[in-house]
Amino acid sequence: MKNEFLIPPGFKDNVNFEAYIEHEYKNNIISYFRSYGFDLIKTPLIDYIDDHVKNNFIISTKKNEEGLKIRNDITPQIIRVVRSRLKGKNRPLKLCYYGEVARKFGTMLRPERQFLQVGAETIGSNKIDADIEIIDLAYKALSNIGIKNITIELSSKVFLDQFFKKISDSQLILKLKKLIKSKDINKSLNLLSDENDKNYLLNIFNCSGNLMLIDKYLSNFSTDQITNKEVKNLKTIISKIRLKTADQIIIDLTEIEEKKYHDGIKFTFFAKNVRGEIASGGRYSIKYNNHYETATGFTTFMDTVLRASSFDNLEKKILLPKNTNNKIKNYLVNNGFTLFVLFEEIKDIESEAKNFGCSHYFENNKAKEI
Repeated sequence: MKNEFLIPPGFKDNVNFEAYIEHEYKNNIISYFRSYGFDLIKTPLIDYIDDHVKNNFIISTKKNEEGLKIRNDITPQIIRVVRSRLKGKNRPLKLCYYGEVARKFGTMLRPERQFLQVGAETIGSNKIDADIEIIDLAYKALSNIGIKNITIELSSKVFLDQFFKKISDSQLILKLKKLIKSKDINKSLNLLSDENDKNYLLNIFNCSGNLMLIDKYLSNFSTDQITNKEVKNLKTIISKIRLKTADQIIIDLTEIEEKKYHDGIKFTFFAKNVRGEIASGGRYSIKYNNHYETATGFTTFMDTVLRASSFDNLEKKILLPKNTNNKIKNYLVNNGFTLFVLFEEIKDIESEAKNFGCSHYFENNKAKEI
């Protein structure tokens, strides 16, 4: 017989201070987005199954009913809203959102199968300024909630796409992608016979790290209109984002995205000694009917944010006798206290305060710290 107290792997009950902190962080981030003109929208937990079902919890339905799923990502829902209810709105659209997502399988870096996403999207602007605003918003929102030692990794599939266009052998491309993904430079180069191809791929591998160290390699890509524009985009972003001393921006042009979702600048946020990314996003395309528009956005993963945050339980929770009057209660609330009232007679108020996890107790008309 199954233990009634067990929950499935990858899920958890948040019954400690982290639940409160996550709530506060989410509100803080959303409020920051709103202060920059991003409209908050809310999408449903349940959606119809699409043609690209992957890692979804499928909901059982009758044969003659449309298939349903629990969402595993909110960005596709934002795209659906943009393509339908908001298609006639002036561009650029600036939207923000939050909500729980659930996934059928976890990963090594993120074994959690349910977590809170908080994000923002700008739709309808192809200007690099939109990317800069989104990256800067993400960085400052994370910094505002106390995330330290942040690394922003910039990448773009444009350079590898240009490289693969030169190769006609599809099997060779598959082998190269596997080796590039594992950062195996020697085996990758050994698969190539053309020296120009080797030099191009070597440049891609060399474009990994701080801009000051790789600038000469990055400049080697300014040979055609597409790559020249993307080089300028990367350099513009780095020049515009102002970081704290302990934070950094790096470039990695060898990243291969399995989802093939982004088609331009992509960025990922990491924190030192923290498993998994804190946030990720980038430039992507929205297509419907004969219409096409570009967008850029990012999603914050709140499970990783909690692992990266350096919060302490600073909540001032105070134990009050049941007969404490409202004037005192209002005074304590206005001074940042969280009130905890017991309905029984208290013999040892300090001891009871400790039992209930309070930081203070009220005795002789004074708030006393434990």
